[in-house]
Order: sequence, then structure tokens, then C-alpha cells
Amino acid sequence: MAEGGLDLISMADIARLAGQSRATVGNWKSRNPDFPAERGRGSRGPLYDRAEVTTWLEGKNRLDRRPQEVAVMWRLADELRGDMTTEAALPLILLLLAVMSAASHSEWEQIQAAHPADLDATLRSTVHSLFPFADEVLPHGKLPSESVARAIAALSSFDQPRVALMADALLEQSAKAMGSRGGEYLSPPSVRKLVLAIAEPVGTIYNPASGIGQLIIDAAGHEGVVQLIGQEINARVWEMSQLNLAIHGVMADVAFGDVFGHDHFPQLRADRVVAVPPWNQKLPHADQLMDDPRWVWGEPGTNDGNTAWIQHCLYHLADGGRAVMVLPNSALFESGRGGRVRQRMVKAGLLEAVVALPPGLFAWTNLPCAVLVFSKGRANLDGKPAPILMVDLTESVEGSGSRSAALDDKLIDEIARIYRSWVAGESPTASNAAVAEFDDLAANDFVIDPGRYLSVPHAAPDLEKATSARAELVSRLEILFEASRDADSQLKAILEARR
Repeated sequence: MAEGGLDLISMADIARLAGQSRATVGNWKSRNPDFPAERGRGSRGPLYDRAEVTTWLEGKNRLDRRPQEVAVMWRLADELRGDMTTEAALPLILLLLAVMSAASHSEWEQIQAAHPADLDATLRSTVHSLFPFADEVLPHGKLPSESVARAIAALSSFDQPRVALMADALLEQSAKAMGSRGGEYLSPPSVRKLVLAIAEPVGTIYNPASGIGQLIIDAAGHEGVVQLIGQEINARVWEMSQLNLAIHGVMADVAFGDVFGHDHFPQLRADRVVAVPPWNQKLPHADQLMDDPRWVWGEPGTNDGNTAWIQHCLYHLADGGRAVMVLPNSALFESGRGGRVRQRMVKAGLLEAVVALPPGLFAWTNLPCAVLVFSKGRANLDGKPAPILMVDLTESVEGSGSRSAALDDKLIDEIARIYRSWVAGESPTASNAAVAEFDDLAANDFVIDPGRYLSVPHAAPDLEKATSARAELVSRLEILFEASRDADSQLKAILEARR
């Protein structure tokens, strides 16, 4: 029986308020004596006063303050994960969002009204008619009708304009949930924003490692972009990218295949190339690419995946164009073939800037990484390759290294401003930025780690502290001299007594 006048909610409602599972809320109840008392009983169990629960969650800092789209995605994924793996549940939700975007009103109503026994066949039929390529995204076994029906009902409560926001929230959640088990095709929003702030997308944009299409979708929102082109090697990820593009209403030509084994756009010369390619990738068939025209600066070996990606991007870059890539720090100083290729590219004046990033930005790895900016058409300076802008952000982010770090908008805007000013001919004045002249680079064996070129700040001497420290040392020294004289006198007396 419920107490009069109260707004009563169930354990499931509390879980939604907290953005957690019912099991987690059950643990809180059993382990916290101050958990709100039951105020009634319903058909599904105890009921609680909403005001008391909200106050308790706020006091424990457990109230879910995420945008509603994010909270819904977490809840749906949690429900589906009871019947399937994370790797299957998250793409399935993305597929449902894509169907919502592309299906007619009657098609979506038919899915909503499908009997549980017919839901699997109805959904698969609609998916195949809208997205014939999506076989890899759909789970191979029969869909769990009850949890999928709940997901469809929850998604149906949102207006169409919010579907893209929900997809973005889902993908951010995917990166956190999947981590090193498959999140490599996802890039954090702050890194993508920095890449595009530096790239300043215009004309034809090319992403040869497009993943799930996030960079391409973000670039589509920039004025002046004419064409979007990409390529993805993983069949399942490529299918998910097509769904993501459809959800966001972005037209892009993203091919499926290995850019090294089968470059789908050999004649392409793009105004901007942006990429977060696979890091430290192996090239098992490098010997079959020995005469490849892309290897202008040197043939990569089996272990030179970073070098191969850089040269591939430069090959597809138009004269006067700009390429912005995110690679692991090993690309900044690796030796062997990779080091020789890096040296030749620096000598050719292609490298324009390097921005060292803090660790922990990517959910799937804690490796430190950097943004490399290349530009075709830079003029020499005094007969030598133009200098390189070096920016070090490794200590600029609170919580870096914890895989929860992020670049804030203010920092991204500041780095973009420094870069634009550098391109305009102004030397950087920020403490975390420096200029690496060609002679400096040569003296450092063409290692392009920004930390090597930023001067170590020296604090101005404090005269008062120095005077005080000297006085203290002089006083201690006088005490030691006095003790030494006493010891000498005692030793002399001992020796004389023994004669």
C-alpha cells in the first residue's frame, strides 16, 4: 500500500535516474543503510518516494546528469547485453537508428506492431530492403524479441532530429564499452575536433582509414566542402559506417577494401587528407608493393605501417593541400627505414607541424600519440627546408593517462589559433610551442618529438631566498669549524696523556 500524496517510483525507475542497471541499484540498497525506505508496493516490487530517491542520489553524486540521449543509449545497451555480447548489441542499436532514419512511417509502424514471434523476420526484411549490405551488422542468431521490442519502443519516443545525437552518444559509449576489444575504429570527439580545426576542411576531403565515418561526418558540416571520399578495410566496420552516414544524412563515397592492396582511388588528389589510421600496423605483403608509386620517399618494410600510411596520404594530397594525421609517438623517432623516410620528408619541407597529445585520449589504448601536419608547396627559407611548428600538449589535460582524458574546446581553439598564426608567418609565443629549425632537426637525427625543441623554463632567481640560504650555510659552516677545533683539541690532549 502506498503512502498518500507521494510520487512513487520503482527500482527500474531509480536505475534510469542513476543511469545504472537494476542490479547495481539493488547492491546500493543492500549496502547502504541510509538508502530511502520503501513507501509502498507495486506489482513488480517495492516503491519509493521520488523526492527522497533524488535527494539520496544527489548526495551520493550518483544522479545521472548526462544528456537524455546518452542515458537512453546506456539503458538500451544494458538491456540488450543481457541477451547478446556488447560487440553485437551496440551495432544492432546503430542499425535500429538507421532504420528509423531511412524507413517510411508505415515501415517503422509495422516493425513496432510486429508480434514477438514475427519481429525477427519483420526487422530483417526491412533492413535488407533498406540496407542490403548490412548482413554483418545483424546478429546471426534469432533476435531476442522482448529486449529488441523494448529497444524499438524506447527509440520510437524520440523525434527524428534527435536520432543523429543518439547515434553519436551510442558511438561514444561503444568506444568506452569495447575498449581494446574493438574500439580502434572509433575516435574521441575532442581528437576529431582538433584534427578538423587544424585541417580547415575545404574542397575534396579524403580519409583513407575512415572507420565508422566519424571524421567524414564531422567534416561534412564545414562550409566549402565539395566532396567526401574514404576507404575502410573491415567489412563490418564499413557496413556500420554506411549506417552512420545514412543516420546523419551525409553523402560520401566510402569504398570497402585495403588501401595498400587495392587503392580504390589511385587518381585522387584531395585538398585535405585527414586520418586516424591503424597504429604500428604490420605490412605482411610489403614485398609485393616494392614498385608502388606511392613510395616516393622510400619503400616501407614489414614493420613500417606508420611510414606507409604517411606516404599514402601524401600521395593523395593535391599541390597546396594539407594532410592531418594522428599517429603513435613511435612515428616521431623510429629508426631504420621509417627513420630514413621521415628524414627525407623533413628535408623535402613537407612536415609543417607536430602536436604531441596527452595519453589517455583513446579508450582502446594508452599509447601517447601526436598530430602530424603535412603541407605540399611550402617554400624554403634561406635555402633550407622551412622550419616546423612544435606544440607539446602532453601535460595540458587533467586526468591524462587515465583513458578518460579529453581536450577541452578552449585548448583546441588555442592550438588552432597558434597553427593559423604560424601558417600566416607569426612565430609562436605560447610556452608550450616552439619552432624547430632545420639545423636543430638535423642535430637531433630528425627526431620530431616536440619535447626536444621546447626550452626548459628556468625560474627567475629569488634574491631574498638566495641570501637567506647563504646565511644559513655560513652559520652551519661556522658550527662545523668550531666542532672541528674542539675535536682537534681533544685529540691533542689524548695523545699528550699517552706519552
